[in-house]
Amino acid sequence: MNKRRTTGLKKLLLAIAAGLFIWTSAASAQDTLADLLQQTGCNWIIGKWVGETSDGQKYEIEYKWALKDHVVSVHFKGFNIEYHGIIFYKADAEEVVQIGVDNNGGNGKGTWVAENGKAVWRNEVPGEYGEVNRMGFVYTKIDAQTMKADVHGMDEYGELSEEPVGTLEYKRQKTQPKKTAATTTQQ
Repeated sequence: MNKRRTTGLKKLLLAIAAGLFIWTSAASAQDTLADLLQQTGCNWIIGKWVGETSDGQKYEIEYKWALKDHVVSVHFKGFNIEYHGIIFYKADAEEVVQIGVDNNGGNGKGTWVAENGKAVWRNEVPGEYGEVNRMGFVYTKIDAQTMKADVHGMDEYGELSEEPVGTLEYKRQKTQPKKTAATTTQQ
């Protein structure tokens, strides 16, 4: 190899190494989902919550960490629907995203934002005939043991209806201790 070519190759490798260093440094400095929940004051939503309608229909939702600081799983049961999804921070778009599926084969995607101390989920679900069904859920912490979710209609621009079409109230459930092998065999 001639000296000119070797110098060019060294400069290229040095530039690649510097680029990788800068890229990995920036990536490690990015916010995680846990950071965002803490910064917005919405970390209270993590936990298991249950509710009941005035006519006795029970429903429950659970938000729990599925991948430390990066992914929250969400599971809802009620009104003949069971839904499971994941919530994560999409750094390149600087948004919190939720994707999920339900027991009827439906799937949806949406985004979360914090607005006025509330956690707001805007969700879109494709319909059977290609239409898009949109809804927004505004979660409000009432106290340490109570939250409510106002359900809103939503237009194609993500604007929520002024008045909710319904409200679900939830009570926090205490977490059950995990059973160990020793406790499950002693009955």
